[in-house]
This record gives sequence, C-alpha cells and structure tokens, in this order.
Amino acid sequence: MKRGFIPTALAAAILIVSASGHGAARQASNDDQQALRTRIEQRYDVVPLSGGVALTPKSPRGDVRLIEISDTIAINGVQVSGRELRERLGADADTVLRLSYLDRDDLRRLFARQAPQAEPRPAPDVPVERTTPAAPVAPTTPAPPARQYRRSTGDRVRVFGDVVVNEGEEVTGQVVAVLGSVRIHGEVGDQVVAVLGTVELGPQAVVHGDVVTVGGRLHRAAGARVDGSVTEVALGDMSASISLPWLNGREPFRFGRIGPVTRLIGTTFRIVLLALAACLALVVARRAVEGAAQRVSDEPIKATLVGIAAWVLFVPMLVMTAIVLSISIVGIPLLILLPFAVLILLLMALVGFSGTVSAIGQWARRRFRMGTPSGLADVCLGILIVVLPLLVARFVAFGGWTLSPIVFLLVATGLAVEFLAWSSGFGAVLTNVFSRWQAKRSARSTSHTVPTTL
Repeated sequence: MKRGFIPTALAAAILIVSASGHGAARQASNDDQQALRTRIEQRYDVVPLSGGVALTPKSPRGDVRLIEISDTIAINGVQVSGRELRERLGADADTVLRLSYLDRDDLRRLFARQAPQAEPRPAPDVPVERTTPAAPVAPTTPAPPARQYRRSTGDRVRVFGDVVVNEGEEVTGQVVAVLGSVRIHGEVGDQVVAVLGTVELGPQAVVHGDVVTVGGRLHRAAGARVDGSVTEVALGDMSASISLPWLNGREPFRFGRIGPVTRLIGTTFRIVLLALAACLALVVARRAVEGAAQRVSDEPIKATLVGIAAWVLFVPMLVMTAIVLSISIVGIPLLILLPFAVLILLLMALVGFSGTVSAIGQWARRRFRMGTPSGLADVCLGILIVVLPLLVARFVAFGGWTLSPIVFLLVATGLAVEFLAWSSGFGAVLTNVFSRWQAKRSARSTSHTVPTTL
C-alpha cells in the first residue's frame, strides 16, 4: 500500500461528510422558512414590496393595520423598536422578527408565488411612506362614462313659473323666466334671463351666453361656467351690477341706486291692479257696491269701527273656528270649507273697498263739479284720492335723503288712509248683510203671527 493513499482517503471522507452536513443544514433552513411562511400567511395578508414585504392582519389586532418589513420594521408607518413590537404584537413579534432577519432576496424568494395584486391601504389618518412596487399595477376602477346630454332645440320661456334645466340636459336657445326663477344644472347655448326671480347655477351648469337677473339674485355654485357677462339688478338693495367675462374675476361694475324709481313703479303697478279689481267688483256686484257706498256715506264712523273690529277679530276667530272643528268628529269634514269662507270674506272686503272709493269719488265729483256721473269714473277717482299721499311720497323721495322725514310721514299717512278705506268698506258690507238678515227674520216672524179678531 502506498503512503499517500491513506491521507487522500481521509480527505475525501471529510469532504463527503461536510457536503452531506451542509446539504442537511440547507434542507433544515428551507423547512424553517416554509414553516415561517405558513405561519405568516395564516395570520396576515402578504404583499411583496421592492424593498421588503408588507403585512396586513387578517383579524383585528388592536390598532395594528399595517406592518412593513424592510431594513427596519414599521407599524402603521411608524418605525418601532423590538420592545414596542412585542408590546403591540405579542406572540407574533418573534415571527415578525425572524422575517426581518432575512435579506431582500430571501424575502422575495420566500413569497415568490404570491402575485402582487394591490398595495394595502393604511388608515386615512396615518401617514405611511411607501416604496414603489416592482411592477405597475393595472387600474381596477373603470373610467367614468362620458356625459350624455339630452338636447332640446329652441328657446325655453315661461311666464308666472320657474324654468329648470336638469343635469345632463342641453338647451340650445335662451332660457327666460318672467315672474319666476331659473335653475340651471345642465348646459344652455344662449343667455339666461330671470325677471322678478332668481337665477341658480349648479356646479355642472354651463351657460354660453349672458346671465341677467332683474329683481332677483344670482346664486352661482363653485364650478359653474358663464361664457358671457353677468348683469344683476337686485331690487332688494336697490343696486345694479355688471360682471364682464374679461374682468378676470375682478369686482363687477356697480351703478345707480334706483330705489325711488322702483318704488314709484311698484306703487303705480299696485294702483293699476287695485283700480282694475275695484272696477271688476263694481261690474259683477253693482248692487252690493252701491249699497256699501250708501252705507259709508250715511254712517262713515259706524262702518269704519265695525270694519276695524272685524279685521282685528278675523285671525283669532279663524283660528278658534279651526280648533273647534278639528276637535269635534262632526266638524272635521267642515274644515274643507274654511278656505272658501276666507275667500268669501276677502271678496266682501273688496266689494266694500269698491263702495268706499265710489263714495269718495262721488263726493269729489260733486264738490268740484266734475263731469257727468259715472260709476267706473267715481271708483277710479276715489282710488286716486285714497292713494294720493303714498303717490306724492314716491315723487318726494327723488329729493334725496334730506327729505326722508317728509317721505316717511306721507307714506304713513297714505297707508293709514288706505287701511281706513278698506275697514269702512268691509264694515259697511257686514252691516248691510246683518241688516238684511235681521229684516228677513222680522218679516218671517211677522208672517207666522196669527191675527186675532174681537
């Protein structure tokens, strides 16, 4: 046997034993890592990151919502020490620590079969610094569909009502409301106008023309678009303003206090309506109007006192009647008649007012020897005399604020005279109705009396 054979055999045996031991150690290490992975996946959802992994608990674990493992360990975005980790995770702290001992390659290989679907979202109030995922994640939310408009050609105009353009609707022409409001939530191809009404522009509103409000307000939400100019004439504060598109958000032009003009126009309009209503009452109920005029001429003080008492007791009596009818079973159906009763009383008041102004007009015509007698002319003349103080106040108001005390006195006098005219007329109608009822009652009782003969 050669001398070198024994050392060579011993060296070969040592290499074989060493290789087998290293293989056994690697196998044991792989088994430990698989057991570690199994334990982690039982308790957490794992999302691989470019610098490590992120764990989200499958079941609630106090305030722990996210654990990030890379070069350090962070809970909810805040780096923690080993002691804090044990206090917050308890028995899972050792498992997480063992996971942190692995380098990036080992972590990637350990969870290689787990495809990164989406990075976990931490709580909204906890800032978490994230690293960029290794591969871009495709968006899962579908893109919102394009807005579909319901097209309406031509203009949209309404009198004594509101105009509404709903979201998703397009009007190619103008949108106009007279004595009504305009609400825009869609798209308008031309101008938007509201007379004695407001204009409301929603966040999705698009107006390609001008926006004009007369006697109302413009309420414009954030996001609303107006390509033209904005003109606002608000009768509440008696001012007007114009906002042009090229002002770039600057303060709109404001001009002219138009208080006296608008008050004069409003008073004139009310006088015209009052004259029309009184003349209509004369045509429809001529006998009742002439009877009220005769009663006011004969007993003006009595008729006025009765009318004032009726106006004072009108609301309390109405409320008391409604309460009595509502608490009685028989009276509940009669509640339906209350609005009609109120309407009848208001018509009686209008008839009485027509009689009062007719009596005033007759007196003025006789006093100043004006023309031939005419019922409609007497009514119009009487209304003009009743509202004359208020009309004079509107003209005096053009003199400025220095004449404000005189204007106030004239307005108060005009309102008082008009109230007395309404009260005397209402009282005259009520007195006539009561007198006729009393006369019919007396005639009925007399007809039922049997005469006796001696």
